[in-house]
Amino acid sequence: MIQRKIFRFGVFFLIFMLPLCALAQKGEKIQTIVIDAGHGGKDTGALGKVTTEKALNLAVALKFGNYIKENLPDVKVIYTRSTDKFVELSERAAIANRNNADVFISIHCNSTEVANSAIGAETFVMGESKNEQNLAVAKKENAAILLEDNTDAYDNFDPNSTEAYILFSLSQSLYQNQSLDLADKVQKQFASKGRHDRGVQQAGFLVLWKTSMPSILVELGFINNTKEEQFLNSERGQTQMALSLYRAFEEYKREFEAENHVSGKPKANENISGKGDTYFAVQFSTLNKKVPVTDPAFKGIKEVAVYEYNGAYRYISGHFLTKAEAVTRQNELRNLGFKDAFIIAFINGERGTIKQAEEALKK
Repeated sequence: MIQRKIFRFGVFFLIFMLPLCALAQKGEKIQTIVIDAGHGGKDTGALGKVTTEKALNLAVALKFGNYIKENLPDVKVIYTRSTDKFVELSERAAIANRNNADVFISIHCNSTEVANSAIGAETFVMGESKNEQNLAVAKKENAAILLEDNTDAYDNFDPNSTEAYILFSLSQSLYQNQSLDLADKVQKQFASKGRHDRGVQQAGFLVLWKTSMPSILVELGFINNTKEEQFLNSERGQTQMALSLYRAFEEYKREFEAENHVSGKPKANENISGKGDTYFAVQFSTLNKKVPVTDPAFKGIKEVAVYEYNGAYRYISGHFLTKAEAVTRQNELRNLGFKDAFIIAFINGERGTIKQAEEALKK
């Protein structure tokens, strides 16, 4: 039974991964953030002795959003929930996607099987679970779908099946580097205030996989650790955690916008002009909506260009007169994580076969 569920989820994942990663078009400014207070309503999340995870998540999320509103008036703050209500995992991500959010931050609290056995805060990005602890955290957070009335959005994904999470390793998030940068800033802020730093981690969270912008999931601390629960349930603790999140976000926004407004910075051509041009290139991504070639998601990739073909936007790198040069670029892109990068050819500005391009270039 589990094998059948995993296979169905795998087909869904491979078919729809790229469209889900491409819904939002990112510009040169951070204008919208979606803050997600994990759990809510009938989904209490982890339990402490005197409080619940859903209550702590919401308290910190609202304070975090208020700091942004007070200090960064150019940023629109959207909450997935501002009260104690149940919101499906798929809807949390959909809220961010519908609003073309530039950043998504999901706030949670951790717990362990043995009380008082772990301390500290950690921040996750979407990726393959590197150890059993990370996998356990993802399973707990993803278990919220078992409380949903309609699980069609997850195509029978079993949140308790270890094997199902293997498929998450196939994900190549367009915004993974930016997510890692934001996560690192959050952890540094926590550590600067004396919180035990559990580092930046990767795991397969459904709520992150569905988003189409830099996204992180923050575990504020362990609610079943008596001292941590007392801290997180206090005004001082909630203020400290919310301020740390704000400072990390403000730093991320400032650096992002400064990098995108450097005067004299050369920009790649937005489109391929191509007429009378025969050459090889390497295609590394296909998206449903157009993203500027100057987007930071393409940082580190040389000579990015985009062309429209069969209703989708194809992103390529390079302009080579020999296939051998294209192979070198292909290897570079695969080392950057674009494992499916492949060589294509243009003949007089139109897509053609590699053989046709080789013959044309010999003339």
